[in-house]
Amino acid sequence: MFFDFEGEPSEPYLSESGIPFPSKSISVVSSSYLEDRNTHFFGKKSAYFSGRRNQIHLSVSGNSLFGTHPDPFSISIPLYIGEQGASSVILDRTVYVKGKKYGISLELNDGKPTLYVNHLLQKTEFRTVSFVLESPVKIKRKTWEVISIYFDTLNHRYVLYQNGIETAEYENKQADTIGFGFPENDSTPLILGKSYYGNLDGFHIHKGEPEISYTKFESVRYDDDTKIGYMEGSTAISPILETKYSNSTLQQIQWKIDEPKDTMITLYFRGSNQKFNESSSLAWTRVHSFTNDLPKHRFKYYQWKVWFRPDPTGRTVPNLQTLSFDYIEQSPPDVPTLFRLDPNTSKNKMVCFLWNSNHEKEVQNGGGYIIHYGLLPNRMVGSVFVKKDKEHQLKKIDGNEEGSGFRNKRFCVDEDTLVTNIYIPEGQLESPSDRNLADQVDISKKEKRGLLFQPGLTYYFRISAYNRYLNEWDSKDQRSPLSAPISFSFPKEISDL
Repeated sequence: MFFDFEGEPSEPYLSESGIPFPSKSISVVSSSYLEDRNTHFFGKKSAYFSGRRNQIHLSVSGNSLFGTHPDPFSISIPLYIGEQGASSVILDRTVYVKGKKYGISLELNDGKPTLYVNHLLQKTEFRTVSFVLESPVKIKRKTWEVISIYFDTLNHRYVLYQNGIETAEYENKQADTIGFGFPENDSTPLILGKSYYGNLDGFHIHKGEPEISYTKFESVRYDDDTKIGYMEGSTAISPILETKYSNSTLQQIQWKIDEPKDTMITLYFRGSNQKFNESSSLAWTRVHSFTNDLPKHRFKYYQWKVWFRPDPTGRTVPNLQTLSFDYIEQSPPDVPTLFRLDPNTSKNKMVCFLWNSNHEKEVQNGGGYIIHYGLLPNRMVGSVFVKKDKEHQLKKIDGNEEGSGFRNKRFCVDEDTLVTNIYIPEGQLESPSDRNLADQVDISKKEKRGLLFQPGLTYYFRISAYNRYLNEWDSKDQRSPLSAPISFSFPKEISDL
């Protein structure tokens, strides 16, 4: 079936010569739209739709492509959206059967084509499943764009194209997938322009893959007045992707492309440890080399964008076939091992600890340790994370005390140490190298958490390690879990009774 919209609104299937395009078992039930001779994709005019007031209802129940076992087929729709067309229902054939929604619906969501396929993929045991094809590429306003959908019902592969470029795909090769089809004896009409603001032209439904005439590539434009050439190209943007840990770094990018003569294709990348959205102002970085000069971002969230530009005549366009990113994740430190009491404690109300050094360089160079304490094994109420050096400056706990080594890192805690960690003076620990202690400093300043050791009580201690990338804003995962608790009881003197 092909609608050229060259006839009257009641006869959208007529060609310029007045001869109807042949259609098998598809008929127009009702048709309402406005003729527009100012813009068109084929012929001399197109159909303008103004919301729900203008629709075309098609009877397709007798057509095999909308039956229970259709052959592979394509639907192509050239469209020209206006100011209100960014959120529209372009094409719809859905029906509810026993409370379950069946059918297809092609919509624009914020200008991005989205095809909803509801319970048409058939599984064993009379089950059906749904899927969605969602393009990351927005339809441009006030220019003709072509959306094509290919239903490969034999191989269970379903593809969404924009101007001949694949923008979304769903494939299901599971063993229990047995077919694709619409409900039996379904008389629901296919509605074109169900809730749409803009122009349509050359609406085509046919067997097989989309035809080459529906690829539309931009050609170069030249303004004689300004002496400037224009060629915008198109972009494909990924969703925002996420790694397991923060501070990941790119190692290599690989892609497979087809780049015909005089076309251009460029890759851009952006990433951050802080979560961002599609409209974020986070800058894009052009990728010049896929191995040696990669973007230097440290990230947990990342996104890529590809810019395609056809050749100057608009006949060929580059094609991105595969794209993959190899990155190294910054894993949090391991739990410090063999955390234990040091029996060689010389002072009253002091407890000393020993543990094995962490092997991670990020802990040894710029990281450190935090000793947590509380009155129950699983409820820590205070923490010790800094010490005073000989110049009475606050430093991170590294376990490098006198007599310590790789297998016996050592640190002692007394009342002075607790007070130092509860009350952090203004201006201390505010350098960039101390940023990974900002959370602990904030707790000490605002909440004054912690308590002094009391005689006659048993205290439980646990230790954690952190690396140099830890910070309170976007890298809280760069700290190890807590070790198993160890206990120490402070004796109660007669004078305390």
